[in-house]
Amino acid sequence: MQCKSCGTELPKKAKICPKCGALNGKPAGNTRYLAIIGMVIMLLGGLLPFVQSNEELMDGYTPKAYSFGFMNISVIFMWYLFMLLIVAGILLVVAKKEKLSIVTSVLATVVAFVSMFAFQFSSTDGKTKTGALKYVYHNVSDLLSNGYGGNTYSIGSGVYVIILGLIVAIIGVFWDVVKLFKKDLGVDSKYLSNSLNQSITQKMFYYRGFYIMFLPVFIMILLFFYWPMLGCRYAFTSYVLANPYYIGIFHFQTMLRFDTYFWQAFRNTLVLSIVKLILNTGAAVIISLLLNEITNMAFKKSVQTIIYLPHFMSWVVVAAVFKMILSVNSSGVVNGALINMGLIDNPIDFLGSSKYWTGTFFMMNVWKDTGWGTILFLATLSGISPDLYEAAQIDGANRFKRLIYITLPALANTIITVFILNLAKVMNLFESVFVTQSAGTYDVSQVLQTYVYNKTFSASFSDYGYTTAVGLFKSFVGMILVLGCNYASKKVRGRGIV
Repeated sequence: MQCKSCGTELPKKAKICPKCGALNGKPAGNTRYLAIIGMVIMLLGGLLPFVQSNEELMDGYTPKAYSFGFMNISVIFMWYLFMLLIVAGILLVVAKKEKLSIVTSVLATVVAFVSMFAFQFSSTDGKTKTGALKYVYHNVSDLLSNGYGGNTYSIGSGVYVIILGLIVAIIGVFWDVVKLFKKDLGVDSKYLSNSLNQSITQKMFYYRGFYIMFLPVFIMILLFFYWPMLGCRYAFTSYVLANPYYIGIFHFQTMLRFDTYFWQAFRNTLVLSIVKLILNTGAAVIISLLLNEITNMAFKKSVQTIIYLPHFMSWVVVAAVFKMILSVNSSGVVNGALINMGLIDNPIDFLGSSKYWTGTFFMMNVWKDTGWGTILFLATLSGISPDLYEAAQIDGANRFKRLIYITLPALANTIITVFILNLAKVMNLFESVFVTQSAGTYDVSQVLQTYVYNKTFSASFSDYGYTTAVGLFKSFVGMILVLGCNYASKKVRGRGIV
C-alpha cells in the first residue's frame, strides 16, 4: 500500500504516513455512545417485569405473584445469556466493530422473547414445612389469558424497554451523535501522533509494565466498587433472608405513591444540602475577603490555621463537642450564659428540638467547613494583579468600590465553579446528620441516607429490598445532578467534572 499524498510505501494497516503525516484509508470514527446507551437501556429492561399484575396496590401489603421477569425465570441461564450478549455488544462498540453489535443486540432481544414464552416463571405461595418458600410455576401465555389468583395480567414495562433499547442501539450504530458536540480543532493530520498506527493490543503490550502495576488496583476496584453494585437487583425483590423473590417495580411504586416518610427525607436532603452549600460558600467568600485585607502576615497565618483546624476533626468529635457546649444540663455553656443574662428562663434543647435543630446544624457545618473552603478563594485573590487596585485607587475608587468592581468580578468564576462542583454532591448527606439527629428531630433531620440506614438496621422489620430501591432512586437523582453539573461546568470553565 502506498501513501496517496507522497507515494511512500506503507505497511498494510498503517493509518498515517510516517513521512508526510497524511491520513490513509478510512479515518476511525467516534465511539458510538448512543449505541452503548441503547444497550444499557436493554440491560435495565432485563430487570423490569415482562408480565405484571393489574391488581390495585395497597400500602403495607406485598403481593406474592405481582411480576414475572428474568429474575424469577425457571432457567436462570437465560438471564445470564441475555446479559452476556449485551456486554459483548458494548465491547464490540468500544472496539469499533459497531455493526457486529447489532447482531448481539438482536440476539439478546430474541433471548428475552424466547425466555418469555418458552420457559416458566415462579411465584411464592406460602412456606413449606421446613420453613422454605413454596414456589408455584406459571406460563406467560396462561397468565395473560387466564390470570392467576383472581388477578389479570398484562405485558410489563420490561418488554417495551428492551424494544426501545434495541431501537436506540441500532440507530446509534449508524448515527454518530458525538459529531454534534465535538469541535474541530483544526489540527493538520501531519502533526498527529504516529501511535494511531498501533492497535489497542500493541499499545497494551508496549505499556505492559504499567498495566501490570495497575492490575492489583483494578482488581480491588472490581471487588469493592463494582461487585457490590450487583446488589441493586434486590431493589426488584421482596428480600426474605436467603430467599428473595421477584416483585418487579413494586417497591418503586410503593415508595412514590404511599411512603410519606420517603418524600419527607427527600425534601430534607435537598433543603439541608442546598442551604448548607450556600451558607458555606458565602461564609468562605466573606472570610477570604477579610483575610485578604490583613497586612500582618503572622496574624493572617495564625487566623488561617485556626479556622482550618475544624475541617480535620471527625464529625463524631464535632458532634460530641457541640452536644457538650449546647447541653441542657449545668455543663451547657450556651444555655448557662443565656440564663445568666436573663434572656431565657429554661434551657433550650438545641439538638433535641425540631425548632432549633436546623439552625444548629447549619452553624456546626459553617464552623467546621468554612475554613477549608477559603483556601481556593484566597488562592484566586492572590492572583489578582495589584496594578488593578493601584489604578483604581488613583482614579479615586475607595475600598468598597475596589471590592465591588475588581475583587468580586475576579472571584465570580471561582465561586460559580465551587458551587457547581459541590452541587453534584448534595445527595451525599449522611455523617453530619447521623451524629446530631435524634428521634425528636426526624421531621427536619431525616435525610435519604439516614432513612435507608434506620429502615434497614434499626427497624423491627427490615426490608432490604425496599431500602435498596430507595438507595437506587437516590443514586439515580445523584447521577442526574452530576451530569447536569458536568454540563454546567463545561459551559463555565471549559471542562467537565467527570
